[in-house]
Amino acid sequence: MTQEEKGLSLADVPVLIPAGGLAKRLKEYAKDTPKSLIDVGGEPFISHQLKLLKREGAGKVMLLVGHLADQIKDFVKDGSAFGLDVSYSSDGPKGLGTGGCINKAWQDGGFEEFAVIYGDTYLDISMTPVYQAFKTAALPALMTVLENNNQWQVSNVEYDQQSNKIAAYDKIHPTEKMHHIDFGMSFFKKSAFDSCKKKKSFDLGLVFQTLANASLLAGYEVHRRFYDLNSPESLIETRAYLGQNKLWQFQ
Repeated sequence: MTQEEKGLSLADVPVLIPAGGLAKRLKEYAKDTPKSLIDVGGEPFISHQLKLLKREGAGKVMLLVGHLADQIKDFVKDGSAFGLDVSYSSDGPKGLGTGGCINKAWQDGGFEEFAVIYGDTYLDISMTPVYQAFKTAALPALMTVLENNNQWQVSNVEYDQQSNKIAAYDKIHPTEKMHHIDFGMSFFKKSAFDSCKKKKSFDLGLVFQTLANASLLAGYEVHRRFYDLNSPESLIETRAYLGQNKLWQFQ
């Protein structure tokens, strides 16, 4: 890593947060509330995410909204309450998928490169070193990975520790060589989406898989687990981790 790369920080890149999903797996807990605003430890989950990004030195954040977007905008506003500059990109009347909404958002913002963290995931790690690794790799994208061995979900990433690259990624047909999963923070150059230019609605996994197949996806291994809102059970764990510690109830 050069001296210039060592001087990089998360303030140098916008952070995109897809937050427009329907949260179907949370059922009644997100029926009239977007996932980002579900109460965790006495405050909306997005509040924890934004405070974490501020802690890690972020400056600009773009929320990619869709379902119940006005509620999110009414709470976060311009982000000044969190010490951040927050803007928005909307899916429009039809959802664009995780890949489509990101593809639209970087174009809305005119970004040459950007970070992405998922709107339902809390990633308590040092983030600047990940950005520095992305710049050092000089590839179109970087995926953070966690060794999983089917613990949290089916492992779908083959990570080559020698080259620090993602050798393979496949959510549909995982192989025995896959022991890692996507941790939830990635960095992209806009060129990473070249293969999907003509698509409007698609999953981000398509971008990852295409890049991995071309040996163009860098990897960065983390060693702390993530916390998320993907299910009622994981919501309990996330509430416990972030301080509510009420393992027996959802209120």
